[in-house]
Amino acid sequence: MNSETRRRFNLKQLFSNPDKISHQGPSTTAASWWGHYRRFLIPILIALIFLVFTFLYYPFREKIQFDGDEGLNLMRSMLVVLGHPLYTEVSSDQPPLLTMLLAGVMRLTGFKVVPDRFLILLFSSLLVWACAQFLELTWGDLAAVLFLPLVVMAPRYLVLSVSVMIGLPSIALATASMLLIVVWHRDKRDLWLIFSGVLLALSVLIKLFTGFVVPIFLVGITISTYLERKERGFSLSWFRPALIWCLSFGLLLAALVLLWVGPANVWQLIFPHLEAPTEATYQGERYTINYHLQAAVPLLLLSLLGVWSTIHRRNWLTLYPLIWGILAYSLLSFYSPVLYHHQLLVTIPAAMLAAIGVAEGILFFLRAKPLSGWIRIQGLVGAVAVIGFVLVGLHYWPDVRGQLADKPSIRGEALRATAGKLKVLNTMSDYTDQTNWIVTDMPMYAYLVKRPVPPILATFSRKRLVTGSLTDEDILTAVREYNPEQVLMARFTIPALNTYLESHYTLIASPEFFRLYLRNDILSATK
Repeated sequence: MNSETRRRFNLKQLFSNPDKISHQGPSTTAASWWGHYRRFLIPILIALIFLVFTFLYYPFREKIQFDGDEGLNLMRSMLVVLGHPLYTEVSSDQPPLLTMLLAGVMRLTGFKVVPDRFLILLFSSLLVWACAQFLELTWGDLAAVLFLPLVVMAPRYLVLSVSVMIGLPSIALATASMLLIVVWHRDKRDLWLIFSGVLLALSVLIKLFTGFVVPIFLVGITISTYLERKERGFSLSWFRPALIWCLSFGLLLAALVLLWVGPANVWQLIFPHLEAPTEATYQGERYTINYHLQAAVPLLLLSLLGVWSTIHRRNWLTLYPLIWGILAYSLLSFYSPVLYHHQLLVTIPAAMLAAIGVAEGILFFLRAKPLSGWIRIQGLVGAVAVIGFVLVGLHYWPDVRGQLADKPSIRGEALRATAGKLKVLNTMSDYTDQTNWIVTDMPMYAYLVKRPVPPILATFSRKRLVTGSLTDEDILTAVREYNPEQVLMARFTIPALNTYLESHYTLIASPEFFRLYLRNDILSATK
């Protein structure tokens, strides 16, 4: 396989003589048609395989919840659908885009969990496509294909692909933005810069943490323009492409923040995340990036081969995911709390680099002559790549296999959970007709019985509690104002709330760590 076929880019050659996308006439045979379009079809097929595989074999339709944040995200969207404005009524410490998207799904399908999880799976498939297309354009078919098994094996990737959480969708849009910058490197059309800026703005509007890639993209765009035009002497035109990208990103971000958040509510998005690192609760080792990357060490070691290949082949476009991963790790090293979904900021670019390293190793063996080729440094790297890929696969496959099910229910009509969790859910359902509001620190259970929580308690999270953005008095005030028929507590103990419940509510179920209370007048009416 020669270098033209593999579409490998050298940055200086690329800018002096861009390899533009071909516009040949239609092919007359299936083989030539495939050869013409395979660079675009292979990543699509990879994403479709991932989508179908995960949909068929990951049992996400039968799970009550994968993470407490699922309930928070779903409840915020439910309240928006019921007519309560986000931020002014519905408390939230996250940007609004995913809340709005989930609300749109709920308006179409009702208050169900499976369609919302499928939306996240679509975002995950977008991420797989964007990374595979990036690798296809910069390294070739094999690297793109190898990305699929490597990202599936990345710790927590599968479960985050079907959990209603905001981290993965945000990263998916950021990787698509990075891909469009690479497409711009190919043909220098401003339209790709505009689309790239728009996608990253949407990414930040889902979760703020992808904003750190902005300087990476701007520096990459500016350096490329400099290398292309430096012989003409200094000119402000060097900064034109970066300015186009920056305006596309900044103007859309500012406009949607003003429309959906409003200047008075921006502090809601910032305060808990700025205050959290100062709290003693989040100073333990389990809140560090190193703790969450322990399971990813084999993948990270394999990614070093991709770093070597990038430098050896001088394929500088790969610096985008490389610097992304390095900068993400560096920033998270100085922040707490780091939660398990943050590791994707490091493991996704690591999976891309690992795919590059393994592909280069396999291709070397296919091209090298026996003995004479194998004893060179490339031969050693190739052997390490192939053996490393096998060992990494053997290491991660048992965990991946354990997450899958041979025949998961397609409809997901029957929830699978412990007897205690099912008892709580069934008991709550028994009183649904008499219930208007539920106060709970487990909002997924309220969502499953299709009843809202008071808007101020929509984000009943540990971070808001420890930072003081949600106080015990706020909770007690909401209980008094909304007079909920049911109160379900499981994660937190609020002394003032417990005292109030003793006077006005009766504990009707307490399996496992749950405490389900029913308002006294409702209990009396049902006897």
